[in-house]
This record gives sequence, C-alpha cells and structure tokens, in this order.
Amino acid sequence: MTSRPILLSCCLFAACAEAGQTAVEVPLYAAGSDVGDAFPVASGVPVTLARAELAFGPLYLCAGSQAGQLCDTARLEWLESTIVDLLDSQARTAGELVGVTGRVRSYMYDLGLTSVLTQANPLVLPAAEELGGVSIVLEGSADVAGVAVPFSAAVPIQQTTETELGAPVIRKRSDETFAHEVTQGEPGLLLEFDPRPLLENVDFAALIAEQGDACAVGCEAPLRIQPDTQAYRAIRNAAFGARPRFTWGFLP
Repeated sequence: MTSRPILLSCCLFAACAEAGQTAVEVPLYAAGSDVGDAFPVASGVPVTLARAELAFGPLYLCAGSQAGQLCDTARLEWLESTIVDLLDSQARTAGELVGVTGRVRSYMYDLGLTSVLTQANPLVLPAAEELGGVSIVLEGSADVAGVAVPFSAAVPIQQTTETELGAPVIRKRSDETFAHEVTQGEPGLLLEFDPRPLLENVDFAALIAEQGDACAVGCEAPLRIQPDTQAYRAIRNAAFGARPRFTWGFLP
C-alpha cells in the first residue's frame, strides 16, 4: 500500500476551529475483505478474483449531516491517496487524518482522481497513477455454463463536466447513518472495503455473447471489459453505491 501527499485542502483548520476545539491527528487505516474462493454474481455465475485494487483518497469528514461542496466545515481531512488491496483483510496504515475535535456527521471522498474547478480533467493522484490512471483494477475468472472466462477491468471513477466539477465524487447517502464525536487521543479509524459488490450486477453471459465465438470454448487471453459494455457500466455504477465500513476506535 502506498501513500503520498498532494497539495489540496478544503479548509484551514486553524481558521475554522470553533471555541473549545483542539487540533487532533487520527491514524487512518484501510483494509479489504476475505472473499474466499468463488462468489456468485448476476445470474448466479461464480467469479473468482485474482486481483482487486482500489485507488482511495482523499477523504473528508464533515460537521454537517450532508457533505457539501468542498466541505466548508470539515472536521478532519486526509489529502493523500493509497492503493487498497481489496482481497487483503489485514488493516494497513494509510496515513493521518488531520483536523480538530468535534462531531462528524458525514463524509466524502475520491477514488484517486480528484476534480478541480479550473480544468475538465481530474488530477491523477499517485495511487491512481500506479494503477494506470484509473480507480479500480479487477482481474479474475468467471465460470459461465462450465466455460472458464478470464477477465480484466480498469475503471476510472471521477467527476465530469456533466456532474459536479470541483467536488469529491462520493458522499454519504442521505439515508446512511454516520456520526462520531472526535476527541483528543482518538485511537484510529478503519475503513473496510469489499470487492464483491463491484461485480454483483455484471452479466458475464451477455459479455461473452458480445464476443461471438471468441470465448465459446474458453478465452485464452483475459477478456478486457470495455467502456461500452454492460459489465463496465455495472462496475462503475456499483462503485458509487458500495461504501466502506467505518470503524472508530480501531487499534492495529
């Protein structure tokens, strides 16, 4: 897992701190999940993952119940990026959340690609750069009616000119419960990611059908999931819906 800082900030905490608040640094950890061997996706197709990596960061934790643009009332922020091995359930150090004490009620984050108002293309952070300029890399094999189909996918998750430039791409949902009182001596925050939701709506049978006879008896080379396919759209949409599990008070 790698982590390198970037020059990006949404709030100078010395200026934003309220009376009675104190500066704080909270260790941030990230982990994947033990998914076992094979798991079912759309139409019950068993999938086995050999590689699943996510470019994560930056992360902002906000005082308001809904994280707004640039999180003007941020309590904590981590302005770096790191690669999370989604198949490794062991917690790894990502860095330090820096900010002030107080209650946090929402969050927002990017997946290695950070949107800025001054340009249409996002900033490619170090973690995404290591993955070839994308947010998610998946490699594995799907068993479709007894035919083993190796596949790979590389998917960017980012704001566009049609969405909301200058803001993190993923925010707390309005129906999601999230609240914590950040105090001095906060042990740590662990984020746990699960790769299975990313593939649960991928129709591998349809993907093979799109290839004609190329994979009728199995593919020799991994089938690259292209942007114009249902599989690609399913992975991208799932990335917006799948959220990590937040565990406060974590000690490695």
